[in-house]
Order: sequence, then C-alpha cells, then structure tokens
Amino acid sequence: MTTIADLSRQIPDTRGINFYTADPDLSYHMRQSLSTEDFERAQGILSRMGEVASQRMDELAQVANRQGPVLIQYDKRGQRIDRVVFHPAYHELERIAYEDFAIAACTYREGALGWPGKVPQQVKFALGYLGMQAEAGVFCPVSMTDALARALERHASEPFRRRFLPALTAIKMDELKQGAMFLTEKQGGSDVGLTATIARPRPGENFADDTLQPQWELWGDKWFCSNVSADLILTLARPEGAPAGTRGLGLFLVPRMLDDGTRNAYTINRLKDKLGTRSLATGEVTLHGAQAYLVGNLERGFVQMTEMINLTRIWAAFGSLAAMRRSFLEALTYTRERVAFGRPLAEHPLMRRQLVDLLIEVEGCAALAFETVAVLERVDRHGVEEDRRLLRILTPLSKYYIPKRGEYVTIEALEMLGGNGYIEEWANPRLLRDAIVNVVWEGSSNVIVLDVARAMAREGVDAALFAMLKNRLQALQNAVVVPVAQEVLTQIHHVSERVRSLPTLNEENAQLPLRGLVERMAQLTIITLLLEQAEFELLRGPHGTGKRKWLVALLYLRRHVLVHPDGWAADNDPTVLNHFDALVNWEAVPLQ
Repeated sequence: MTTIADLSRQIPDTRGINFYTADPDLSYHMRQSLSTEDFERAQGILSRMGEVASQRMDELAQVANRQGPVLIQYDKRGQRIDRVVFHPAYHELERIAYEDFAIAACTYREGALGWPGKVPQQVKFALGYLGMQAEAGVFCPVSMTDALARALERHASEPFRRRFLPALTAIKMDELKQGAMFLTEKQGGSDVGLTATIARPRPGENFADDTLQPQWELWGDKWFCSNVSADLILTLARPEGAPAGTRGLGLFLVPRMLDDGTRNAYTINRLKDKLGTRSLATGEVTLHGAQAYLVGNLERGFVQMTEMINLTRIWAAFGSLAAMRRSFLEALTYTRERVAFGRPLAEHPLMRRQLVDLLIEVEGCAALAFETVAVLERVDRHGVEEDRRLLRILTPLSKYYIPKRGEYVTIEALEMLGGNGYIEEWANPRLLRDAIVNVVWEGSSNVIVLDVARAMAREGVDAALFAMLKNRLQALQNAVVVPVAQEVLTQIHHVSERVRSLPTLNEENAQLPLRGLVERMAQLTIITLLLEQAEFELLRGPHGTGKRKWLVALLYLRRHVLVHPDGWAADNDPTVLNHFDALVNWEAVPLQ
C-alpha cells in the first residue's frame, strides 16, 4: 500500500520549506549590505516572511489566481458603481503585505516593523522578493503604492505631502490608500509622448486659492491600468495648448473618491483578461472630467513621472528574480527526490548541469538586483551625484536583463518537473506566466534599451558604470581572482570603446548593436560583483565557503562571456559533478 509519505518522496514539492532559511545567498546579500545591527534585526523579520510566504501566502495565491477579480459596473438600481470585487484570499494577501510586513510603508514611515528609523531599501526589497516567490499579483499594487509615495515625496509641495503621504504609507488596512499609475493609452503604449488625455482648469477655479483642492479636470482614455480600483492614481495629461511630445505633459493625482464622498468622474470599462498576474485587477478606464491635483511643476510632468517608473522597474526586476528563485527551488527539491532510471534525477550528469545552470542565473541576477537597491539606498541617504548616475543606469540594466533571464529559468525549471510542471496545481505555470509580464511592464526590452542609450548620451552614465567596475576589479588582490579580473577588465574596455563609437554611426545603424551591448554591460556588472564576492569568501578562510563563489563566478563567465567555441553547453568541465552538493547547498569548497 502506497502511503502519503511514499507519494511525497515520489512526487516531492517545496511545501514547508522556509523561503528565507533555504536561501543562503539572500542572507549573504543582507550581511554584505547592512550594518551588523541591521542584519541581526532583519534576520527575524525575513525568516518570518519566508515562512509565511512558503505556506500561507502560497495557499492564498492558488485561490486568488483561480478566482480572480470581477468588475461590477452597475448596482441593482442601474446606477454606475464600477466596483471591483476580489476573493477574500486576495484581501488576506494584501493584509500580509501592507499590514503584517509594511512593505509599501517601511522605507518612509519610521518605526515600521519595530525598526529604529526607516527600514533600508535592501530589507524592503528582500521582503518583496520572498513574498513574490508565492504571489506576484498583489505586489504590483504594493510596488505602485511604494513608488507613488516616492514620487510625491520628491516632487509634491510640503502641504501636498502632508495631505496624501500618511494614507499611502499607512500600516493598517482601514487607513491605507493604495496607489496606481494610469500611463499607457491605445495609440501610444510605450510612446508616452502620444498621450491624448486632456487637462483643463476646472471652471471657476482660482489658482491662487488653496492648492489642496483639485483644480484640474481630465478627459481621455487609459488603456492598461493595473490596480484599477486604487484610491490614488498618478497619471499624465496634456494641458490644452501645451506642446506635443513628453515636454507638454503635466503630472496629476486623481483620487478615486472625492472629499464629499462621491465617486470621481471616471469609468472602468472592463478588466483585462491577462495571461498572468490573474489575481490582480487590470482595467481600461475613461476619464470624464475627473477631478485632479497638479503634482509638482506643470512643465516637467514626464520627468517627475519617471521617479515612479524607475522604482517600479526595480520592482519588476525583483519580481522576475523571485520567480527564478522559486522555480529553481521547486526544480532542486523535485529532482533530488524523484527517482528515474535507478537513481534520483539530481544525480544524473545532465540534470546536475541544468540545475547548476539555473543556480548561476539566480545568483548572478541577485547580485545585480541587490547592488541596484544598495545604490538606491545610498542615493536616498546621501544623494551623491556619482551614485545617482550609477542608479540611472543600473535600474534599466536590471529591468532589461533580469526579466529576460527570468523567462529562461522559469521555462527550464518547469521542464525539469516533467508533466507535473505543466499542471496548474503546481506553482510552475503561475511562476512562468507571472514572470513574463515583467519583460513588458514599465517598458518592454527595446524601450529599456533606448532608455539606456538616452541616459548614456545625455548623462554619461556609461562612464560612471565602467569606472565603478574598473575600480572594483582593480581593487581585487587574491592571486586566484586577479587573472580573471584582468580578463574582465579587457572585456570592459572593449565594450566601453564600442559604446563610445556609437555617436559616429548614423541614428538607424547606432541602434542595431544596442540590445547586445546593454546585455553585455549587465553581464560584466554581474561577473564583477561575483568576482568581488568570490574574493571575499576566499579571504574568510575557515569562516567562509572557500572556492564556492569562485566557482559560481567562473561558471557564469563561461556561460555568458567567455563561451566555449562549440556553444555554452558544449564543454566537459566536471565542476557541476565534483561540487554539485556544495554549490546548491551553499557549502564550503576546499581551496586546494
């Protein structure tokens, strides 16, 4: 008779595995980027999130994605209400994210999570990274609420901030106002300069009066509105008579409910039937003279909006990183127990190579993601111009590269579970669908590449990146690491020369190599960070993991930069056979 225990061994899954304690690489990044006191303080919070995500949130996600939101447009008397109804499972996910772990508020509100002062960005994103391994949909509203607060904090007047920030950063659900960004339109998509929504001064309004009254009304259609039932919406509109393109756009805050308790003048036409993030309500909206507040400088609306966009781009990168990590964990857990051809799948050489391939993708992308938020934290704390320029290029590099690798990893991991990976009761189909959207949201790949090109041309951010990479590589001293660091320096010099040559080409031809160059800049950033980590571990002696990170760095280098002439998977390097357990378990690899 086959018992439940027998079936669990035959068809294993990750149930009961704490996502944080099972991820030494995440703990490593926290230890490296936080003070000793902050690291110790974060441990308990992250461990608790790892447990909640792997159990309660994972269960809720299955329900919330199967029984998604429903739009109720009219009440029983035929009055327009446009109410989005969610399954209780989704509301419980909201409560966990916003209230239990204060993810949207903790970097703005002092004392959240019992933290002295404001929580560091690294800890906030680590919490999101763990939560998104269970459920991605609810973190779109979390990220936009976070990013809307950031945009107002930087561009709104002090009275305006006092009015709206407390609700955006509330840590009680009954006090919270969620944020959203209604940006794209049918005719524009990523070409925001084609925005056709019109902003008109409200009749009879005196602009010398109280600026905390909505003095504009907006008319137009918005095509892709995630968290469509949000309380506060940031959007772009063109004041009548303003010039075409992005320069003519103003930035406006649209409340769902007006001060007198009535609904604002916009309708939700329908909810999108999306491939993924099915727990999340994304809709199409028409603004019928919706009352709106002007945010910041009327002539700098698009520039101010990028504050929100850039933060949600980092969130998109972390969403894909979370899907990669969960997919790898599912594949590793499954293949270590599932027996085929006389032994566990993970003992077969091809499977070991495939697993380690996914491992280096996850650790490489994690290095890039957490470096980006470490720079974000420095920008917030100190505001140094060089860090600002670094953040300006690391953000799109992360947004471009990590979601693209996320597509690869989630598909590969699904395949490793065989037919089970294709079944909806397992996490893999949801992870795959939810990861794909991060390539599209906040700018598809080509849009991100063009953004990098603009930043390089206008702000010289490539010089800041290459200088940072060169300085860090030249600072390495370990005799094992230095020769490889020199090879990477040669690669950096070559790519920097190619970037500098782009202005010599005509505008059309200059675009052709951009995707490859942006990808290579991300890869060279990752290998630099991995080599730095490798030296740190080598120098720790018996307290470190020896050559483990060094092997990860070498495998990444051979996978993406110094590729075997017969193809990246054509070499017969036995590293994945000789050190498989140490690599996937984060155990020490002896130096000799």
